Amino acid sequence: MFYATYFFVFGIYMPYWPLWLNDIGLTPVEIGWVLAGAFWIKVVVQPVVAHFSDTTGRTKILTAVLMGMSAIGFVILSDLQSFWPVFVIAVITAACYQPVLPIMESVILNFAKIENLRYGHIRLWGSITFIIATLGGGWLFDGGRSYRIIWFLVVGMTLVSLCCLLIPNQAQVEPTKSKIKSHAKLFLSPLFIFFLITTGLIHISHSVLYGFGTLYWRSLGHSETIIGFFWSVGVLAEIVLFTVIGRHEKQVGYLLLLLLAAAAAVARWPLLAIFDSQISIIVLQTLHGFTFGAAHLGAMAFLTKNVPKEISATGQSLYYTLVGGIFSGCMLPIAGKLYSDLSGSAFFVMSCFACCSLISLLVLSRIVKHNVKFT
Repeated sequence: MFYATYFFVFGIYMPYWPLWLNDIGLTPVEIGWVLAGAFWIKVVVQPVVAHFSDTTGRTKILTAVLMGMSAIGFVILSDLQSFWPVFVIAVITAACYQPVLPIMESVILNFAKIENLRYGHIRLWGSITFIIATLGGGWLFDGGRSYRIIWFLVVGMTLVSLCCLLIPNQAQVEPTKSKIKSHAKLFLSPLFIFFLITTGLIHISHSVLYGFGTLYWRSLGHSETIIGFFWSVGVLAEIVLFTVIGRHEKQVGYLLLLLLAAAAAVARWPLLAIFDSQISIIVLQTLHGFTFGAAHLGAMAFLTKNVPKEISATGQSLYYTLVGGIFSGCMLPIAGKLYSDLSGSAFFVMSCFACCSLISLLVLSRIVKHNVKFT
């Protein structure tokens, strides 16, 4: 239920939030800054909230309150129309919802491990509701009805808050200075650093798509309904991958999953820049199953294998903070400028980041091969 409601909300937020910002009069560069601010705030709030979660175990009330405050933030945003007020309130609101997913992923991954459940099969319910949201949103917001977007976000985040109350609390762990000091070695090790670089480069290669895909496709003459279908095809590909590879994630291993993601990204972005017909975009969107789905499964497999249970929320949060915070926060304003100047040709630049991820992955695989540990 958590994944279903959470990703329903972000099935509205990811493709249509930039559309709402555009329709209230913000420029592509301003939209890039608003989106980036929501990622930058992760750097501050996620480690603090995750540490509180690890040491107290009060994940249920904590996440419910944060999502409730997020709903209030979007109510305030509904009455704003100029850049600076929107930027400030959007960042404050993001400070509430950004820490929730890594905390809940930590709880769910731990229970999946204890109960011998398949994470991919649980996570795919989020992909299903994401598809419902993107398809339904394309129909609901078509024809100049983008004002509805923000109210769907308000209702959706309220439902996520209620679902957070149904998830068991994480086990409380007593903090000690020695434990914190010893785990610092883990997060500063070459293995963890090159894992972050590899996944970060794959992730930011999606920046033009996530920030401006909807606006770009609309500029090509595609309707919001068709654009919703484009997004849905990508997430449907995720579901297929989660279902097929989710059965064999341990046998496949995180290195192969990350290789599939990086290689698919190298091919996907330049082709999106070249081809703009409905059929070609639909075909290329199936690669999202690899560029996002395989990368996400690979990252979760790495964290589950290498991060101790007692700091799992901190490990998850560090991953989301650096990859989704610093990397994306720095890239989205650049993506806004690239899209403003180059339009669809900005996807060629994204392919360069994907190529760099392959180089980083090669280094990571050599570290693993030579058994470089966190010790």
